[in-house]
Amino acid sequence: MVIPVYNTMPYLADLLDSLAGQDLDPALFEIVAVDDGSTDMSGEVLDAFAAAHSNIRVIHQENSGWPGKPRNVGIAASQAPYIFFCDADDLLGPEALRRMVDYALANDVDLLVPRMVGLGGRGVQSGLFRETYLDVDLRKILGTLSPQKMFRRSMLDRHGIRFPEGMVRLEDGLVLARCYLVSERTSLLADYDYYYLRTRDDGANISSQRTSPESYTRSVSEIARILTEGDPDGDRASLLALDLYRRKCLRFYAPDRFRKINRRQARRWMSEHAKFAQRYISPALEEQLSFPHRQRSALVRAGDLGGLRRLAAAEPFVQAKARAVRVSWESDQISMEVALDPAGELDRLELVVRGRGSNKCSTQWFDPLRAEPGKYFANLDSVSLAGFGPVIVDFYARATKDGFTGAEHRIAVDTNLPLPSPAGDLRTYATVNGKLSVDMRTKQPS
Repeated sequence: MVIPVYNTMPYLADLLDSLAGQDLDPALFEIVAVDDGSTDMSGEVLDAFAAAHSNIRVIHQENSGWPGKPRNVGIAASQAPYIFFCDADDLLGPEALRRMVDYALANDVDLLVPRMVGLGGRGVQSGLFRETYLDVDLRKILGTLSPQKMFRRSMLDRHGIRFPEGMVRLEDGLVLARCYLVSERTSLLADYDYYYLRTRDDGANISSQRTSPESYTRSVSEIARILTEGDPDGDRASLLALDLYRRKCLRFYAPDRFRKINRRQARRWMSEHAKFAQRYISPALEEQLSFPHRQRSALVRAGDLGGLRRLAAAEPFVQAKARAVRVSWESDQISMEVALDPAGELDRLELVVRGRGSNKCSTQWFDPLRAEPGKYFANLDSVSLAGFGPVIVDFYARATKDGFTGAEHRIAVDTNLPLPSPAGDLRTYATVNGKLSVDMRTKQPS
């Protein structure tokens, strides 16, 4: 295990306690902690821990300003066949090392990705860690580019993989991109809470520090170059670049984030992202993006800052979730009233009806209830529904505001909403996920 350390008290003490509490025999793992010129008590705490634990080695060096050099120093000092990179302000579950080592050795793993959990409001991609994969798909695993993983030492040495030194943004992503491409077996372990990522109270996480658009996007471009040049599957490589563009570039235009960026800074980000798109994102690739990323990308290419501001203002409303607050059968019509969360005035709201398992689809407008802002109603006659045949019909809403149309989404049903009794062959019901549907497959009893 390699730990770069710089002014991480009191969090460092928590990490060391979690390492002392591992249920793996201390004789079977080593800890190399590299104190990168700390000016708090981190160095002294490491030395005291080393005096009490024989499996830790502490290296003190002048401050390098970034984690890359201390990680490389730790790699050089380590003698273990596997290296796990851990940050000094995080924690490990008590069974983490034993479980990871056992799995890696039993399955001949080159790169092992453990399930991560957020602490203190730290966001993690929880959807990535729902299932264990012995051989995880490359496109899937590139969703995590942080270094908290276990690497086969010989893989790093054979391919000359080391961290960039100096203040290089996304230095861990540059390493992970190379490792994912050369790893003969990358596994994802989701059967235990292995690693706890912490958001520090003092906001001193490197990932939260301000960066320049030019240096950040330069690193994103270098990761894209590594992927597109290193993946022999050209079509997949293009999709990898598209995923990277969406996650690392277009996320800057999310409403809560974009409204905090001043005009000058926003133009710098737009300029750098447009250069990235020009190099790596073809128009055909851009069309594969969904709302709002496709719209963001088109506005970035056009250099339309005003359009991006309008899109950011419209996004919460065109992505508002519709839920049925009243459903009834009246004169062979299904009458539906929906409310939006969040409520707001739209240019229009569409009701999209789809027959499950068929290509049939119909669309009509919801009419706004002017007396109740944010509420809309629609009537759909049973003859129109019958045209879908004996299938289950699902209902979707699609909103438009200021010229921007969001993605369609299923209409939900209020938890305590009474649904109407069967009408002829039609049965209205809520799915297990609380979405509104009509079952027309079986004639209902009279």
